[in-house]
Amino acid sequence: MKLANKFLVFVGAFTASLFFSCGSTATMEKSQPAKPVEKQSMGSSGGISSRSELSVGSIKSHGLDKLPKRLTEAPKFDFTGDKLQIELENMYYDNFEVMADDSASGSFGLRLEDESSWAIAEINFPAGSYEGLVNVYAPDTKKSRFNVYINKDSYLVYGSEPPIGKYELTTRSVVSFTLDQPTTVTLKIQQNDVNNPANNGQTGMTLDYVLFKKVN
Repeated sequence: MKLANKFLVFVGAFTASLFFSCGSTATMEKSQPAKPVEKQSMGSSGGISSRSELSVGSIKSHGLDKLPKRLTEAPKFDFTGDKLQIELENMYYDNFEVMADDSASGSFGLRLEDESSWAIAEINFPAGSYEGLVNVYAPDTKKSRFNVYINKDSYLVYGSEPPIGKYELTTRSVVSFTLDQPTTVTLKIQQNDVNNPANNGQTGMTLDYVLFKKVN
């Protein structure tokens, strides 16, 4: 074989070797498994997590690396269409324990601590009749009853008895009211009825959201 031909064969063999080596390396890089997503540990109470615990003033948090933004005054909402849903963490509140909860609609729940707990919002309602419900997780019948105020009128609300063990709407105790004209309503949630001690509520339930529906 001539020297020139031997040189060409050598160059061809070297190029092929380099090509297969690069291809093999690329294939190995692509075939490496993705890193697994770290799962959050779940507790036994309604999907409540227990990742960490923080405290900001009188607001406690459980299972949170970061608190949701806390308001400094009552927010205002407009009722439009046929329903309005307000997350508890989007209300102006105090002395609630903020929970990281994957089973809650906004990934947060607020646990009512005691008689000093409150949450407030203002809602502009058109004239009409309305029903209000709260999505609540009550661990037992001794931690299920609380009061919802529509302006100065209070309503004792609760879920099923015994509780079903997960979030449920308070369909057994509907907040019903009628407005003859457009009205700005102050919505307030707290344990007790200040005008009626017989309507004392309880503590320990976790609230998810308030839902208003227009009846007519």
